[in-house]
Amino acid sequence: MQQFRWAGLIVLFSLFQYCAKNHKDDAAQTEKPLPEFRMESFSKEIQDCNEGENYCAKVNVVYPVFVSGIPPVILRLLNDSVVFHVKNSLAILEQNRDLRQFSFPALADSFFLAYTTYGQETGFPMVWELETTSEVLFLSSGMVSITLENYAYTGGAHPNSNTMLLNYNLKYGRTVLLNDLVTDLNDLKYLAEKAFRESRDLSPDEDLNEAGFFGDNGFQLPSHFGITPEGLYFFYNSYEIASYAAGPTDFVLTWEDLGDLVRKELIE
Repeated sequence: MQQFRWAGLIVLFSLFQYCAKNHKDDAAQTEKPLPEFRMESFSKEIQDCNEGENYCAKVNVVYPVFVSGIPPVILRLLNDSVVFHVKNSLAILEQNRDLRQFSFPALADSFFLAYTTYGQETGFPMVWELETTSEVLFLSSGMVSITLENYAYTGGAHPNSNTMLLNYNLKYGRTVLLNDLVTDLNDLKYLAEKAFRESRDLSPDEDLNEAGFFGDNGFQLPSHFGITPEGLYFFYNSYEIASYAAGPTDFVLTWEDLGDLVRKELIE
């Protein structure tokens, strides 16, 4: 009897190991791999721009191209959208034009032509520059958040720069808005204003208009937000809510801060 008891225990243990292995294998098969991307770049100069050279114009862009892990139709839409926004950052002289007909070299040549014309008319040598850099802030099987940082100098008192944040749902192939992500914009606005004041060292009852922010409109959620592993990232560009001298403002509302306010199933 003792031998049969041990034999039964061995069979049960073997069955347990088999089921555990199958469960682990099934979980591994159902877990989706993350989408893959590579960083592409384009750069061009009107001539060799040596350090200290007064006559120089250059264009430089770096942006992500997604290659796998996303349904083909959505993959194409995503890459087309990213390229469009990068082209738009370069097309400061091509307003109201269909950017799909312009390649990066064509946009650079248009910029260089304007630079050369300006130099011939003014006889004043200087350096012009356009640059767009990018970073994938967050990536899951269902969501990607990308930041584009744009810099432009074409003369004047100071260069211009701005940051754009792009958020895409990879399951449905559409742009994600704040009201898609959160259940209550008023509650989000309350938390965001508190974080904004802390980032600007403003007291809870200090008048924002008198401090130089938002004018008579009162606190407003930003046009640009992104997703990070830590939480929701908010960014206000220079001139957007204050003078250029005030510079940009950014802060993060952590997932802990947000609690159940965020529809996390959209992010996973």
